Amino acid sequence: MASLFHPNKRALRQWLNDEATTDKERQANDKVERHIATCERCASTIESMSATPAENPGIDLTEEVGIRQALGTVLASPEDLTERLEQKVTARLDSRIMFDVVSDLFGAGVETSMLLLMEENDE
Repeated sequence: MASLFHPNKRALRQWLNDEATTDKERQANDKVERHIATCERCASTIESMSATPAENPGIDLTEEVGIRQALGTVLASPEDLTERLEQKVTARLDSRIMFDVVSDLFGAGVETSMLLLMEENDE
């Protein structure tokens, strides 16, 4: 879940350029990294900061490469995505199978009752 407070552009740029030199700055970069992993707004801000030099003359080529690498990191799918999807699909299929078994069990009672009632009406 994204936090209520978004990092400012200076903090995002420091994270993009990996300019942390002190422990405090490294901790701030870690906090920014955790935030942008869950915040679409900040990911969009980073994307807008990655304009080409022709679109944004204030950005040099080395900064653009850093921004592209940062975007790759932010937008990459989690490593365990395949495993999580397989687990969810398997759980969904298992629950569907159990629902079918339970409905068959209840349906058998209804069908049996209907057969007994029909036999009584025939007599």
